[in-house]
Amino acid sequence: MKNLLILFFLLCGLVIPSPSMASHIELKPCIQVSHCVREQLNVEGIDSPFEKIKSFIEDSPRTKIVEFDGDYLHAEVTSRIMKYVDDLEISFLPEESSLIIRSESRVGDGDFGVNRKRVDLIINNLLDN
Repeated sequence: MKNLLILFFLLCGLVIPSPSMASHIELKPCIQVSHCVREQLNVEGIDSPFEKIKSFIEDSPRTKIVEFDGDYLHAEVTSRIMKYVDDLEISFLPEESSLIIRSESRVGDGDFGVNRKRVDLIINNLLDN
């Protein structure tokens, strides 16, 4: 009987996630900073920061959200002329009141500052609203 009770609690722990378990995805650091930007932003005092960013990204041209999972968003941004695809990832850490934004080019050694401009535009849009 004792073994059945232990088994029951183990199975409940697997089926019902603990609220202390973080569901966000840890974003990789930038290896080549010439075509990658990663910023962490404190969003304390901003109402629904992740939803605001999601809405901004949905309205951005040539940007398609390919994965959205509660507090993680992955979008693909296609350049206008050359049709290169960049990855834009955002992870929300509500327990820390912070957002991590990462934008990286898939190809090439440089990006002419496009990823920096994209991240700055997202941050400025969030802070201005």
